[in-house]
Amino acid sequence: MPIDSTSPADELGALRESQNQLSTRMEQLLSQFESLTAHRPSPTTPAAATAAAAQQASTFVPPIAGVGANGASTFTPPLSLRSRFPDVEAAVIAAIITHEFKAADLHKLDPTNRDKETAYTFNGSTNQFEVSHRAAREYKNPFSVLIPLTTYFKVLAFHVNNNAATDAFWDYSAHLLKLVAEYEWHAVYAYHSIFFNRRRAEMAAGDYSRWGQSENGLLAEHVYGHRKPNPSKQAKNTATTRSNPAEACRKFNDGKCLNMPCPWGRPHTCSSCGKSDH
Repeated sequence: MPIDSTSPADELGALRESQNQLSTRMEQLLSQFESLTAHRPSPTTPAAATAAAAQQASTFVPPIAGVGANGASTFTPPLSLRSRFPDVEAAVIAAIITHEFKAADLHKLDPTNRDKETAYTFNGSTNQFEVSHRAAREYKNPFSVLIPLTTYFKVLAFHVNNNAATDAFWDYSAHLLKLVAEYEWHAVYAYHSIFFNRRRAEMAAGDYSRWGQSENGLLAEHVYGHRKPNPSKQAKNTATTRSNPAEACRKFNDGKCLNMPCPWGRPHTCSSCGKSDH
């Protein structure tokens, strides 16, 4: 059996070295833990959570700072928007989210007009050809506005990503549909055009809430005096007139209905004096 030649002094030295290594490792682990703790986000307090919820419920969205010195937009829509709406031209998307897009521009979102070539008209005062806005004047029925308006709101909703603003967009769509059902289209379009353009300045300042609020002054001026006639009432009056059994037989008065009784159930009397003896 071999004899252990390690002295007590050597064992003590080895023990101290092992303790030093362990202490160094513990200091390294402690340093790493403190570093992780310092970068951890602080827990959300109830007050902070309430403030965040209130901000989400608000229709205020910070406006885009993308206007050049001459007033023209220098903003380029992000790739996510162009990927989400590949059928809408980038220039149109930029006009929508910078709020330069007008009510008369909705035809640019109409799928039936999208592939048409740009039309030009000659301006005699300037002796130049200018882009024609004839398509903008062809909103002859509600669908020519409601369909592209839906796309317009989808682009805005995707861009602002704000629940309250999105709700306001769909509130206006429902409001417009109700007006279309009750009033003449030309009156509803006049109201819509002014209402739409008024919202542009508000959205440019970050306020989208007014989309969900009707304007009674505009409604009184453009819409309320143009209610559609009641078709069921008209049909009833027409049917009553046509089926009046007291009306003299027209064919008898023309000498063409000589059968008795009258096949049409009308009296064979004079249509002028009501007598039957001549």
